[in-house]
Amino acid sequence: MPELPEVETIVRRLHLSLIGQKIQSVQVLNPKILRCSKKVFMQTLAGTIIRKIRRKGKLILIDLDPDWTLILHLKMTGQVFIEPKSTPIDRHTQVIFYFYPLNEQMRYRDVRKFGFFDLIQVQPEESAPYICRLGPDPFEITGDQFAKIVLPQKKTLKSLLLDQSLISGLGNIYVDESLFQAQIHPLTKANTLSLTRIKTLYRIIKKILSQAILQQGSTLRDYRRPDGTPGGFQSYHQVYGRTGQPCPFCRSPIEKIKVAGRGTHYCPSCQKT
Repeated sequence: MPELPEVETIVRRLHLSLIGQKIQSVQVLNPKILRCSKKVFMQTLAGTIIRKIRRKGKLILIDLDPDWTLILHLKMTGQVFIEPKSTPIDRHTQVIFYFYPLNEQMRYRDVRKFGFFDLIQVQPEESAPYICRLGPDPFEITGDQFAKIVLPQKKTLKSLLLDQSLISGLGNIYVDESLFQAQIHPLTKANTLSLTRIKTLYRIIKKILSQAILQQGSTLRDYRRPDGTPGGFQSYHQVYGRTGQPCPFCRSPIEKIKVAGRGTHYCPSCQKT
């Protein structure tokens, strides 16, 4: 599933291409990808102007003029491409956005079809569906605020950091990488850590996310940038996807366990319980 750095990369690229563009029409090839009716979706979007594209956690939010926001969640295998009209349509394409006078289209592809679109028109935004259930973004809070969220929790740190209602945007890759650099075992209970270690973890999370955004995300299988090229941060992974390979610090083999139902990579020597 695309995580915060991948979604941020997509948002930045869409911003460059689509701000100020008029949506001429929308072709829905698979109505099941919509959380509203196909008729409402197509009629509402036709003729609107894209005024802002932003991210909330793993959600892509496209603000339209007049007062609508288009929500897109990529889920497991969703991909967004900006392509010339002449490019053949891939068989996994679910929705196509046509712009005027732009000679390019925004195409949404999704092999497993778990992603979705919806339209919202709610003020204040914090009470809107999907958004109201999200915790703060790591870049929106301070270390002290992060600690106030984390320290009272009895959950393991791995499961806590994956909980989008507490902290939004993090997923398997960047939680594993952050816990490794902080030298914290993924099964460690949050309420057993000191304030100092929690704030150190927060700084590391922000650092890794920033580095991943700079490299335009991690491509392991499905994720692609809107121009079709892969991200580059997978080359910098120290534990994720490296089961059995030597730890870059101590050379012990990286191990993989299940935490909260998710495959979890860690170094048993550097990350003690």
